[in-house]
Amino acid sequence: MNSKERVLKSLSFETVDRTPWVPYAGVQTANLIDMNAETYLKSADNIVNGVLAAYELYKPDGLPIAFDLQIEPEALGCELRWSENNPPAVMGHILEEKSVKDLKFPTENDGRYPIVLEAARRISEKLGDEIALYALICGPFTLASHLMGTNLFMDMILDPDKVKEVMDFTTQVAKDFSKMYSTTGVHIIATVDPMVTQISPDHFEEFVFPYLKDLNTYIKDLGLKVTTFCCGDATKCLELMCQTEPDGLAFDENVSLSFARELADKYKICIGGNLPLTTKMLFGSPMENVAEAKSQIEIAGGKPGYILSPGCDMPFDTPVENIVAISQFVRGEFTSLDVFKSDRQYEDEKDVQVFEDIIVESGKAFIEIITLDSEGCAPCQYMLESVKRILPKYGDKVQYRESLIKSKAGIARVMKLGVSNLPAMLINNDLVFDNLIPSETELMKEIDKRL
Repeated sequence: MNSKERVLKSLSFETVDRTPWVPYAGVQTANLIDMNAETYLKSADNIVNGVLAAYELYKPDGLPIAFDLQIEPEALGCELRWSENNPPAVMGHILEEKSVKDLKFPTENDGRYPIVLEAARRISEKLGDEIALYALICGPFTLASHLMGTNLFMDMILDPDKVKEVMDFTTQVAKDFSKMYSTTGVHIIATVDPMVTQISPDHFEEFVFPYLKDLNTYIKDLGLKVTTFCCGDATKCLELMCQTEPDGLAFDENVSLSFARELADKYKICIGGNLPLTTKMLFGSPMENVAEAKSQIEIAGGKPGYILSPGCDMPFDTPVENIVAISQFVRGEFTSLDVFKSDRQYEDEKDVQVFEDIIVESGKAFIEIITLDSEGCAPCQYMLESVKRILPKYGDKVQYRESLIKSKAGIARVMKLGVSNLPAMLINNDLVFDNLIPSETELMKEIDKRL
């Protein structure tokens, strides 16, 4: 059984010879070829070279072509802000100025579509017989949030028909991109829809469920496997996601793997995840990563329908030796840390500097947004945007800061606060919005209480 067969059989809920390993090497592959994220994601040659480097180094069972949820919104006219070590972020939301009727469906010649489609074709020619190739598309609800910005959350309450019109449009965009990818030789369409974890189950049923189920059916009819990727605490909507009938679900460490394993067995759906991106993969040692992989496999492996993978796109600076160690362990080749030739030191975290505590002043409010990184995480970005949007209404009465857990100081802060889900929002040190992006009305109500 080769790597490609191992992944595809797992997505068919069939027994395989060992747990498949799929590192989500997105912008981290740019680091492998000594390149920043912007240069990497704007060139088919660079994407091909990065994926080939990841294939040689990590010896995976599957790899994504490109992990970038901004390809579709960019082609639709949204303004992007580029970063050196993250995928770009959407800064201008086109439907704040136009209506959905003004938008045209992207073609294979628009934006960066030609770049990723060419990269997919060339990677498929080189690796398509060896490993499973994932083509990532922006999920319909996340694309709707890119197009509408934080207005999406208010309009779900005030103008649901408008949101459904946008969802009809974004679902068709996802279908079109999937069909384009289906001609390149990829094996799996991964619908990456992180924003679905930021809404209630009721809103999921109304604004996501029918569209995602329709999209999954369409992709299967193209002859491809389909998986849904999400991040954040998807627990409340995970069973509903299963009922949209994907072949697989992937999530991060906010979801209990044992709980997901029960749903996988119930619905015969493959699950993927959920290696911690920062505490283990970014800041841990090779041995800590091996121990984590071993624990995950003991919980979810040994049965059909499990793929070991990170919780999301691996951070740009994720140490190569950590990823290699996991790969060697999965393949039964890990012997000792002597195989790693690295000068990295794994510091004692007792000396880590932490973010200062918030001092609450009478008549004022201080908002702290705990994020993975608002530059590279869509839910984190839109939680931060929801705060920035209301700031002009309050003048100097409201201040905010973003505490990123992509630093040891951020991790220490989260542990001190006892925050378990990301993104999260605290107002005057009270946890108010936990993995749930508020509407403008909801956020102002909580601020006004404290003023």
